[in-house]
Amino acid sequence: MNTEYLKGFLLTALGVIILSFDALMIRLIEVDSFSLLFWRGLLLSLMVTLWCRFRMPGEALFSRDPAFLRSAFLFFSSSTCFVCAINLTSVANVLVIISATPLFSALLARLLLKEKTPPVTIAAIVISILGIAWVLKDSWQSPDLKGDLLALLCGLSLAAKFVNDRAVSHRNMSPALISAGLLTAIVSYAIGQPMTLSGNDWGWMLLLCLIILPVSFVLITTGPMRIPAAEVGMLMLLETAMGPLWIWIWLAEIPNRSALEGGVVVVGTLLIHGLIQWRRNHNKRVRKTPVTGY
Repeated sequence: MNTEYLKGFLLTALGVIILSFDALMIRLIEVDSFSLLFWRGLLLSLMVTLWCRFRMPGEALFSRDPAFLRSAFLFFSSSTCFVCAINLTSVANVLVIISATPLFSALLARLLLKEKTPPVTIAAIVISILGIAWVLKDSWQSPDLKGDLLALLCGLSLAAKFVNDRAVSHRNMSPALISAGLLTAIVSYAIGQPMTLSGNDWGWMLLLCLIILPVSFVLITTGPMRIPAAEVGMLMLLETAMGPLWIWIWLAEIPNRSALEGGVVVVGTLLIHGLIQWRRNHNKRVRKTPVTGY
C-alpha cells in the first residue's frame, strides 16, 4: 500500500475520532450554550491566528470582501446552532442530521454554482432527506424539535460555507475562522455569562478548545491532502457513529429508535455514495494511467 495514502488515511481517521469527543465535551461543560460559545469562539480565534501566522506568515488575517464575510458569518451560524442543538436534543439526532452536510453542499452547488450533480448524488440527497425526516418524526410533539431544527440549520450553514469557499477556491479561507470566532465571542458575551465557569468546567473547556478542536482541525486539514475526497467523506462518518457512543458510555444517553433507524439510512446512503464515487474516480485514474511495455 502507498505510504502517503496510508499516512493520509490514518491522519484523517485520527482527526475525526478526536473530533467525535466534541459533543461529549459540550455536555460535560455545565454552563448555558452562549457562555460556552464565548470561550469556544475566543479560543478558536486565538488558535487559528497562531496556525495562520505559522503556516501563512504573509497572509492577511482580516478582509472585508463579500466572500470572506459570508464564510465567517456562515461558520458563526453553524457553530452557534451546533452547540445550542447539542444542549436541546439528543447527540445522535444532531450528528445524523449534520452528517448529510456533503449532500446539502452538492445541492447548493447545483443551485448556486450551476455545478453538474451526478444522478447517484441526486438519489443520495433524496434518500438522506427521507432519513432525516424519519429522525425528526418523533420530535414534532416534543421539546426536542427546536434542537433538531437547529441541527438542520447547522448542516445547511456549513454546506453554504463550503459552497461559498469553493466559489473562491483560489484563496485560503482559513483566516475567516478568526473573524467567525470573534463574532461568536462578541454575540455570546452579550447574551451569556461566560465568567460563571468554575471548577471542572474550566478543565473541560480548555481540553476542548485548546486540544480537541485545534488538533482535530489540523489533522483533518492535513490528511485529505493525501487521500481522495470521497474517502474523506466516508471517514467523517466516524463522528456520526462514535459521538453518540461516547455520550452513551459517559452519560448513559441512549439514542431513540427513530434516530437509530434514520441514522442507518443516512449513514448507509452516504457510505454507498462515497464508495460509488471512489470507484468511479479510481476507474478514471486507471484508464488515464499509461500502459508501458518492453
